[in-house]
Amino acid sequence: MNNVLLHRITEKGNIRYYSIEIIATLFEEYMVERVYGNVRFKSCTGRKNNVFPSFNEAQFFFEKLKKQKMKKGYA
Repeated sequence: MNNVLLHRITEKGNIRYYSIEIIATLFEEYMVERVYGNVRFKSCTGRKNNVFPSFNEAQFFFEKLKKQKMKKGYA
């Protein structure tokens, strides 16, 4: 489906990442999964999932998140 991996370098030199992905579920729904954290750590800091009944709604949410993160300095 759709997948994007964004990253940014903080003022302290840490590298943060933010991954957004649209996944089709077995129940004809679509899930937007967000994984974020710091590359210095083995595991992610957080993981969030949102479920939508249609692909269009999931795509709209995906683009909205991507735009928000790019405003915060992710590339």
